[in-house]
Amino acid sequence: MYRFRDLELIPATRELTRGDTPVHLEPQAFDLLVYLVEHRDRVVEKIELLDQVWGHRFLSDAGLTTRIKEVRRAVGDDGARQHTVKNLRGRGYRFVAPLTVTINASASAPHWLEDLVGRADDLAAVHAALERAPLVTLVGPGGVGKSSLARVVAAQSAQSRSGDAPWVELAAVDAAAPILALVARALDVEVDALRPGDAVRSIAQRDALVVLDNCEHVLEAVGALLDAMRTIPNRRVHVLATSRVALGLSGEAVVPVGPLSIESAAELFVTRAQAGRPLWNPSEVPAESIARLVDHLDRLPLTIEMAAARSRVMAFDELAQSVADGAPLLQVTHRATVRRHRSLGSLLQWSADLLDERHRSRFEGFSVFAGGVSARDAAAVLAPDDPDGIRFDLVSLAEQSLLAVDLVNGSTHYSMLATMRTVAGGWLEASGRGEGLRRRHAEHWAEVLDDIDRDLRTPREPEARVRLEEVVDEIRVAHAWARVQDPVLATAMSGTLFHYAYHRLWHEPAAWSRELLATRPNGDFAGLEGAVLVVAGAAAHSGDLAWAREHAGPIMHSADLRLRAIATEIVADVALYEGELMTARDAADALRRLGHETGDRHVLAFGAVDASLARTYARDTAGALEELAGFDAVDFAPTDCAWFAVARGDALSMAGADGAVVAFAEALEFGELVGNRFIVSVALTSMANEHARAGATQLALATYARALTQFRRHGNTTHAVTAMRNLVGLLAGLGDDRGAVSLAGALSDPRLRVSYGAEAEHVSGVLRDVQARTDAAEFRSWFDAGRAIDVDGAMGLASDLVAALRS
Repeated sequence: MYRFRDLELIPATRELTRGDTPVHLEPQAFDLLVYLVEHRDRVVEKIELLDQVWGHRFLSDAGLTTRIKEVRRAVGDDGARQHTVKNLRGRGYRFVAPLTVTINASASAPHWLEDLVGRADDLAAVHAALERAPLVTLVGPGGVGKSSLARVVAAQSAQSRSGDAPWVELAAVDAAAPILALVARALDVEVDALRPGDAVRSIAQRDALVVLDNCEHVLEAVGALLDAMRTIPNRRVHVLATSRVALGLSGEAVVPVGPLSIESAAELFVTRAQAGRPLWNPSEVPAESIARLVDHLDRLPLTIEMAAARSRVMAFDELAQSVADGAPLLQVTHRATVRRHRSLGSLLQWSADLLDERHRSRFEGFSVFAGGVSARDAAAVLAPDDPDGIRFDLVSLAEQSLLAVDLVNGSTHYSMLATMRTVAGGWLEASGRGEGLRRRHAEHWAEVLDDIDRDLRTPREPEARVRLEEVVDEIRVAHAWARVQDPVLATAMSGTLFHYAYHRLWHEPAAWSRELLATRPNGDFAGLEGAVLVVAGAAAHSGDLAWAREHAGPIMHSADLRLRAIATEIVADVALYEGELMTARDAADALRRLGHETGDRHVLAFGAVDASLARTYARDTAGALEELAGFDAVDFAPTDCAWFAVARGDALSMAGADGAVVAFAEALEFGELVGNRFIVSVALTSMANEHARAGATQLALATYARALTQFRRHGNTTHAVTAMRNLVGLLAGLGDDRGAVSLAGALSDPRLRVSYGAEAEHVSGVLRDVQARTDAAEFRSWFDAGRAIDVDGAMGLASDLVAALRS
């Protein structure tokens, strides 16, 4: 159960209420609200909402916006205030309202019970204490597991009592915090500033178990509230508090929570160590050695878990010796009542304070990384003159749980928790070294991108794509820094990202590049050619062919051969889309010359593919196939091989020869191998058209459905229009005249391109046939209904029409 503002959200029963009044939400809007609440710790991207909330059902961006508006209307929010759901333009949505999570009677916590090792006697003692006392305080050192124990008690109590168990977390509040207001919010009780006693009375008479977690730094305020509640008549509320010291109130039952037994501590270590290292066999280690280790750790769950986490990067004997020798992080006894031991985050910060100057410098510097990086990448940024030394430093930081370690494709990657990055980043800025390291970070990843881009154009493309996906967080951070501090470096990175972004239909680089171009409001983009080309590629995909042609065309004459090749590739594609076949063939010839001049086999491949496609659309199928002769797939990247297959399939299809479907299937296989969304959507479109021509109706419909899914998720409007124009004929042939005419109406916008020349004429022919057999008024109403729909809506309509014919 979740409470926020004046609302209560219960996902299990699909209820949203304001007081006792139900608040209506359509099912999809309710699911959307629940998903945002349950992922409130971060921004949720639109594509994630489409995938996770709606699955494979179709919903346009406009539809998602409508659902967001429904949610806001229901919770009393709006697009201007955004008190509950915040829209982060270009990124997604985030739930931002203050929230109280309540364990209710229907809740169960089997995973908590499984994780709570060695506490059966403590659980029984707490429940017994709650039977005889309205206030029970769990007292023990930091890291002993008081909060974990309280969480399970609350869940069990809520089930047995059929009441609520609201949780009030006090760790983050200061000594002056209004404790009454916090508890009242958790129980949905209003506090009148002039009559606070009314709220105290309402709380005291509520049938609930209230958990007050981490009370030690607000003892006076908590004590005052609970003491006031003690004298209320008909008191029913019970309070379970956790603290390093007892509250000292009359009627308080204190349950000490001490370290685990040796046996339970050993069990906890083994369980957690195996979770991090599934192949580790604890039977290889003498039981007494494990017992000795956990005893050195004072048998505290927190330090045991930290040691178990270390076991991922250290052999057991090394770990045990490190602990025995007094490794700083694991020396903590947690017996002091100082505030730094209250939570894992503060404990880690305290541990970082214990670092020597060298390791502290490394710790600070590592905060420039956004995710997991190899020691080699870390050395390139932090210590280019001491790559061996940095490796030992990273291991040392990992041993102290200040860095996390993961094995990625056979190599060790290091990362920093967000909590630690905040601490280290603050120190780095204070040291004055921040800007210098961020520049080195950006320059390093620009070099890495150059290497990846070269490999993407070779048979090593699969490995290069994996590499880029591993470091995409670093690319985001590096490009963001460069956009502000070094636009020349940023535009170079954009140009290097073109190939991957264009074929992957990855839109972020275009958004970054638009930010760069926005710094030149006069339209003079000199020096920003890399950014211009990324935006032009995105414009070609989205159907804004005029912008793509206008801005890519001049760069075909650039002195930078790589930029010239990218610009020529865009111009060739746009010319093919618009049916300007001579322009496409000229661009293909230029690509072949550039390919020979630069030795770039991808450029050579696209020269051949574009020349072949231009001949096919001119109905010279023999010449189209001849253009592809002599290209051995072994020597080219999978993306290039996929395009060879599409071009061959299109030529065979145009010629009415066998083998087109096989060629398109080959293109799909290559495209899916490397996650090339562009070629996959093109191959699906061509395959669907071929099935339709061959009379394989159900295969055609199934393939159109797959293609439309790709188009809608990845924004490939250009090829979506092509597919839907072909679909118009199939719909009419299957007797769905209304669907065919409505879809044609949606595609009649003069701003839409003429898809491959003959396709618009084909649609016109289909419409003439339908009009001849349909009432004129009815035909016009269908067509006008379609014209009211934009392209995104047309994709939704097409999907619905295909689904209806397949059912």
